[in-house]
Amino acid sequence: MSKPLFYQISLLSDTELNVLLKGCTLSERMGSEEAKCEICGKNKWLVLPKDSELVREGGKAYIECLNCGMITHL
Repeated sequence: MSKPLFYQISLLSDTELNVLLKGCTLSERMGSEEAKCEICGKNKWLVLPKDSELVREGGKAYIECLNCGMITHL
């Protein structure tokens, strides 16, 4: 049986976000600097852990809207 894993959410710095964007700007990737969710219009996001199945299989950083749960990649 494997050990349980616990993750903690923390606010990313601009530098950490730029690393995840891999050369794109926030406007290029999300449509504007406000980075609003295309479904609900909110702009609070959770960056999924690197060892999550979606990130491992997709090979990109994925984010989830904290309001409606929509998932997209950065």
